Amino acid sequence: MKPGHIMLAILINAVWGFNFVAAKYGVTHFPPIFFSGLRFLIVIAVAFPFLRWVPGQMKLIVIAALLMGVFHYALMFTAVRFSEDISPIAIAVQLHVPFSTIVAVIFLKERIGYWRSSALVVAFMGVVVIAFDPNIINSLLAMFMATIAAFSMAVATVMLRSMKGVGVFNLQAWVAVIASPGLFLVSMLFESDQFTAFETAGWIEWSSVAFSAIGATIIGHGLMFYLLQRYPVNVTLPYTLLAPIFGVAFGVSILGDAMTIQIVIGSLCTLGGVAVIGLRGNKSRRDNKQGEAA
Repeated sequence: MKPGHIMLAILINAVWGFNFVAAKYGVTHFPPIFFSGLRFLIVIAVAFPFLRWVPGQMKLIVIAALLMGVFHYALMFTAVRFSEDISPIAIAVQLHVPFSTIVAVIFLKERIGYWRSSALVVAFMGVVVIAFDPNIINSLLAMFMATIAAFSMAVATVMLRSMKGVGVFNLQAWVAVIASPGLFLVSMLFESDQFTAFETAGWIEWSSVAFSAIGATIIGHGLMFYLLQRYPVNVTLPYTLLAPIFGVAFGVSILGDAMTIQIVIGSLCTLGGVAVIGLRGNKSRRDNKQGEAA
C-alpha cells in the first residue's frame, strides 16, 4: 500500500471507532432504534441519487437490507445504549467475521481447515472472557444483543457475496430506503418519547446522528470501497481490525470506560481470531481460483 493509502485506511478505521462514541452520545438522548432510523434518513438524502433498480437481485437486496439495516443496527445501537461501556460492544460486533465463516460452511458448503477452525474458537472465547469481567457482568444483555447483531450482519455478508454489479452507494441507498421505515415502525412498537427527544435534541445529539450517517457510513464505507478497488482484500483486511481498537481507545479516553486485564486478553483473543479467519479465508479463495484456472 502507498503511504497515503495507509494513512487513509487508518483514518477510515478511526472514524469507525469514533462512531461508537458518537452513537453513545446519540442513543443516550434518542431511543436507540429511533436513532437508527434518523441516521438512515440522512443516508437516504445523501445516497438517493445513486439509487438504481438491480434486475434479478432485488429480493436478495431487500433481505440483506433488513438484516443489515433493521436487525443489525437496531440491536447494535440498543446494545450501546444499555451497556455501561462501549469497549465490549466494539469487540463483540467483530464476531460477524467468525459468524460469516460458520454461515458459509453451513449454507455455501465452504471448507475450513485447522487454522480457521481454531481461530473460530479463540474469537468466541475472547468475547466470553470479556463478558465475565466483573466490570461487564451488568451489561451481559447488551453483549448478547451485540452478538446477535454481529450474526445478522454475518448472514447479510454471506448473501452479498452472491450479488453482482451492485455498487456500494447503490447498496447503501437501498439499505437506507428499506431500513428507515422498518426502524421507525419497530421504534413505534417498542420505544417511547421519540418526539420529545426530537424536539429537545441539541447540536451534540444531532451531530452524533450526522456523524454516524455521513462519517461512518457514506464516507467510511465509500473510502474503503475506493481502497478495495485498488488493493486485494488480504491487504486491506488487517487495517479493519483497527476500528475496534480505536473504539476501545476512544471509549477509555473520552467516555471513561474501564480497562482491565481481562478485557485486554479477551480483546486480543477475539481480534487475533478474526485476523486469522479473514487472512486464511482470503488465502483459501486465492488457492481455489488458482486451482480452477489450472
